[in-house]
Amino acid sequence: MPADINLVQREISADWRELSSLPPLLARIYAARGVDTIDQVDYSLSNLLRPDQITHLESAAGRLADAVEHAESILIFGDYDADGATSTALCQRALGQMRHDRCDFMLPDRVVDGYGVSAAVARRIVERNPDLVITVDTGIASFAGLQILYEATIDVVVTDHHLPAGELPRAAHIVNPNAFDASAGKSLAGVGVAFYLMLALRAELRARGWFKGSAEPNLAGLLDLVAVGTVADLVPLDFTNRILVEEGTRRIRKGACAPGISRLIEVSGRNQQTLTSQDIAYSVAPRINAAGRLDDMRAGVNALLEQNPQVAADLADELDRINAYRRELQGEMAQQADSMLHDLGDLNDERLSRVLFNPDWHEGIVGIIASRIKDQSYRPSICFAAAAQDQLKGSCRSIRGVHIRDMLDLVDKVLPGVILRFGGHAMAAGLSIRDDALDEFATAFEQVLGEHADPAAFDQRVYHDGTLQASELSLQTALMIENAGPWGQRFPLPSFYGEFTTLDRRIVGERHVKFVVSPLQGGPSTDAILFYADDDQLRANPTRVGLHYELAVNRFRDQESVQLVVRHLLPLARAESIDG
Repeated sequence: MPADINLVQREISADWRELSSLPPLLARIYAARGVDTIDQVDYSLSNLLRPDQITHLESAAGRLADAVEHAESILIFGDYDADGATSTALCQRALGQMRHDRCDFMLPDRVVDGYGVSAAVARRIVERNPDLVITVDTGIASFAGLQILYEATIDVVVTDHHLPAGELPRAAHIVNPNAFDASAGKSLAGVGVAFYLMLALRAELRARGWFKGSAEPNLAGLLDLVAVGTVADLVPLDFTNRILVEEGTRRIRKGACAPGISRLIEVSGRNQQTLTSQDIAYSVAPRINAAGRLDDMRAGVNALLEQNPQVAADLADELDRINAYRRELQGEMAQQADSMLHDLGDLNDERLSRVLFNPDWHEGIVGIIASRIKDQSYRPSICFAAAAQDQLKGSCRSIRGVHIRDMLDLVDKVLPGVILRFGGHAMAAGLSIRDDALDEFATAFEQVLGEHADPAAFDQRVYHDGTLQASELSLQTALMIENAGPWGQRFPLPSFYGEFTTLDRRIVGERHVKFVVSPLQGGPSTDAILFYADDDQLRANPTRVGLHYELAVNRFRDQESVQLVVRHLLPLARAESIDG
């Protein structure tokens, strides 16, 4: 944990008088996240964003309806992460349900093809000669590839959610809420945009009489994919995304989901009947992402598409094996990164960035390592791996208040020709640079942060929701919080601060510490656990501690109990000096 961490209680800026029908603790939690009416936590599908509020959605749906009516061949081109895989599977399933059987998909190879519709990928698409291409979760930065498809007279409908460059690629239709100021839906993941396109397509086909004499497909049956892709891509859980995730997760809990998703939940040791958005984020999504990081994301898409339970289970088991190898490789790379930072004295120095490169690193894992370094140092971090054609491929992770894609854009202007390509979001991005320009890039990146980033952003603040009374440290409270989700990006899982006496302590697994604690002011004892403790925490045995924690439901052998999941453990002498 960084030495300069500052625990701060979330402010309640919303007028939450209309939440008075809720338990006071839950009303306080919601209000601290900007919720001031019950309607804002009513996750009924009827409250979804209207499709006509998304720019160009209806015109794109018209082109797809033409393709369906005339039995044109459609190729879906997706990204190699979980958002791209769920988007691809969703479109494939939806088009099949709309009685269109001339549909196939293609995914890039992370190492061979890189990101998006590259020129090489576009030439392979031309060889397949589809009538129409739909890009999902990608395409907004694929200028060269889409130009090739345009010259080959292949229509392209781009669906994406990544931030565009200064211009847009050449395509018949572009559906990307972040490419048009007037568009709603800017927080949608790629799978959310794809879902809305299928909703608009169904409406257009309905208007054309396509479903006369047959039942319309129930596209709500695709929300399992939407929930997984949305949570996996770490997009903000605004109201629309919370509806999509909650409804999709509810369906998964009932078993109304792809058999492959059920099996991924099972092999990850989670309970499908009590699945939460956190379970998706930490158990299901990594197993899908692993295929794109280390192998072929077609395995992930096939696991999501397969309806035969046994075949789907076999495919999911393969994803689990790939993920196990990913974890092994990630552990080795993390140790190397720690050694590099230690040797360079980088963990606590005053620089604003962390930039690392190791020629032996796997480019599919560097994003995870960059995220780990960012968490350790609370600095925007970039990790590079060697790539073909005299390039380094990097993955960036940023901190609140530092828009990483914009920072890369500024570096590109300072050092034209060094960055070969880049793209992404505020908190995460990818890029390729010349392999002879790493030091030059790192210097410019540090300079740009110093000149353009708000210095206050580098003061790490960790927000919590205040303190709980001893009577609130209960299973009933933990279940209430769990059921009040979904929780995620920009709508964080509630956490609290409290001071406790340590009654018992033991190390479990390799680096986890279990405690039994009791509130200093008196009250019943409660179990607590600190996952992945550092060396100092493993050695320390404090009798009194300040804990920043989540109140969680621990499920074991069909029994439920309350447990404090410790985010930060502070010696009480230090904790007592913290305001809030």
